[in-house]
Amino acid sequence: MTSPRFNPESLPWLDRIYAEIDAYVDSLNDLPKTYDLREALVHRMRFGYVRLSQVIPHGAIDRYVDHVSHAMTNPEKFQFAVNIEGHGYKSICDHDPRALSNPHLRLCDFHNTSAAGKELSLNGPIVEFLGHVFRMKVVAMQTLTFIHGTEQPLHQDHAYVVSEIPSHLAASWIALLDVRPEAGPLIFYPASHQVRMFDWGNGMFLTPESDFDENHFAAYLKDEVDRVDLEPKYELAKKGDVFLWHATLVHGGSAVKTPGLTRKSLVTHYSTLDAYTRDRRRPDVAPECFEVNGGYVFANPLLPEEENALV
Repeated sequence: MTSPRFNPESLPWLDRIYAEIDAYVDSLNDLPKTYDLREALVHRMRFGYVRLSQVIPHGAIDRYVDHVSHAMTNPEKFQFAVNIEGHGYKSICDHDPRALSNPHLRLCDFHNTSAAGKELSLNGPIVEFLGHVFRMKVVAMQTLTFIHGTEQPLHQDHAYVVSEIPSHLAASWIALLDVRPEAGPLIFYPASHQVRMFDWGNGMFLTPESDFDENHFAAYLKDEVDRVDLEPKYELAKKGDVFLWHATLVHGGSAVKTPGLTRKSLVTHYSTLDAYTRDRRRPDVAPECFEVNGGYVFANPLLPEEENALV
């Protein structure tokens, strides 16, 4: 059986065999001032990721961290979803407060509740760079906020986060504090976005009908990166750094060596307005849309009363 793959006709230009990066950059009148666009696009094409150092203002991060802390200490006031290992996915107000100390916890789409989250996910340099990656308008699809290291097995995002054009997918990881090696930093394999895709038995996406699970996925990816002799790297980011990666970059969370040590971070998945026209939570209705720094994000159609409750 051949490996599944994205539709070559709808691939973003940077994923095509003959991506004319020099011609594209030379055609631009205004270039980014905080990084070398040509170098960043080449690196992203070759290795599947790029790192933008110190592009997020620390004040913006502090506002978001304050919002997270406020919600975590006042869970009864909020309804946004929190996924906790062993306790499930449900509104924060419905979780046992003791479960909120579980290190394997993720705040889901907290950017809808926090206006500061929208500003981080659609920070200017992120929107600008992804606009060059896709050469289309960028939309933030969803966010995940972490307090500790995830220790998540190796995976690729495309299997879980799907838009109408599956190849129109990218992600960012914003360090909300300096990452220490013993806190379980992000692990990734440069150039692994080009390994053969995993077949779940019914295609490239995990569904309830799939024949395999995440453990099969992780084992397959480890075999693939070993097959092509790729070496792992660890993202020891500083507060304000952004790590941007391709939909199929192999990555995960490394082991936390010092239990209780925090590794606060914000992960955002992006698509294009052409590929993500409806919010995944209510695809049957036209979404309310916010524009931030030239990028777009949809309001939470399930919790309109909580949108931008924290500003």
